[in-house]
Amino acid sequence: MSSYRGKFQYLATSGGATQQGACQFQFDQQTFTLSPESGTALVFDLGDIDALIAADYEIRLALFTGNTVLLEQLGKPFQDLSRELLEAYRKRTLQCLLLEDLQEVDRFAGGFTLEAAGASPVSGPAEIRLFKSNLAVMPTATQAFQWRLADIANFRFDQQNYEITVERDGDHLHLNRLARRTELLYNKLRDSLNALRAQSGEALHLILPFLDPSQLQCALGLIPEGHSVSFAKLGAVHPRIPDALAKNAVDETLKPYFDELVRRSAKDQVFAGYKLVRPDENSGGKAQPVVSPADGSSEDGGEDDAIVSTSGAPDADSTAPKVLYWFFFPLATKRASAPNVVAWEASSSSGRATYFFRLNAPNEQPTVAAGPAMLEQAVARITRTLGLLNFRRRPIYLSDDELTTKPEFHRYAIAARKIADLRTVRAAFLGRAIHSSFEAWRDQVDAILAKAAG
Repeated sequence: MSSYRGKFQYLATSGGATQQGACQFQFDQQTFTLSPESGTALVFDLGDIDALIAADYEIRLALFTGNTVLLEQLGKPFQDLSRELLEAYRKRTLQCLLLEDLQEVDRFAGGFTLEAAGASPVSGPAEIRLFKSNLAVMPTATQAFQWRLADIANFRFDQQNYEITVERDGDHLHLNRLARRTELLYNKLRDSLNALRAQSGEALHLILPFLDPSQLQCALGLIPEGHSVSFAKLGAVHPRIPDALAKNAVDETLKPYFDELVRRSAKDQVFAGYKLVRPDENSGGKAQPVVSPADGSSEDGGEDDAIVSTSGAPDADSTAPKVLYWFFFPLATKRASAPNVVAWEASSSSGRATYFFRLNAPNEQPTVAAGPAMLEQAVARITRTLGLLNFRRRPIYLSDDELTTKPEFHRYAIAARKIADLRTVRAAFLGRAIHSSFEAWRDQVDAILAKAAG
């Protein structure tokens, strides 16, 4: 690990320096350490940086706390230092956004403008990384963010202005300043989306073989990869779809739990969804859908919630089967007349628990029943969040204390700080019922529902 010398200022949110002077500093792939010539050391995770700007022979590190570290008088090493620090920062950011173990397609230096509903536009230079299943935008002046390809509703290439516009749920992401590589990004994004849609069609065709081409196309429009839709809407495409999903997408060992959750729910209100699980980056294999899915995770019993990759970051899905199916079950507590809780069940052989979430808005009492619109919004939010986590469970069910105090989970704590939907879903999380035995699981379900009604 190289060490560098220079001067620094530790700036408060007001802009005034609370500490300054000559210093020595160093960083690795996770931690930045600054040692002043006088005073105590300053140490923080690279994931705690919200912006990193290197210009005019200064490096400005804006921390999530509102404080800023300003590095000055860095001498000849400035160029190499700024490049190495930026690369380490981006790598740590990918880890904290839970993207590092995904298969990268390509990366591009350019610019972006994000026009999100209800927020002021954000723009600036950024590195854009395209993965097989996600698109990440990594600015220098603002926080990085990611979109799942499955959530993209439309995209287009403006050849006159050399700009790509990507749309998702009313949000518009403009990618520009890519010069000659603009068309290359557009083509690779198009190819990735086409591959995703084709594989989604294969997965549904395999599990719903009785659908004719028009019906399958309609089903795909309702339930693209990474989304959840109600049995009622799927049944309108073909009445056999709900029963076929219950038969073909539920592992035999989990069938008793599934049947009990169906019994407690209104059948037409049950939601279903699926995710393509891609082969290992180095395997060279082609993803093929299978009927008995698993997500490769073992989130309960104190085990890791996924396998460990060669990079040292957990949660790669390299050994997992190719499709993960899941179901949401709206449940009513004893004091509610309609569903006010939703249970999520991954229906694979590796599914080890059922997860329960409150549907109430933050300002409502626990016994207030959710209407159909709130139910659909809650299911969509939980699905979207699970997708952003690549269906890791620990970032959701671990307590605040575990996230903040255990070093192995620190990147999950940073993810919860950076991903608004994750914070919302964690706040709605009620508990999980572990599949130790059916009787023990059922007792846990009753206790969780009683807690929700309290």
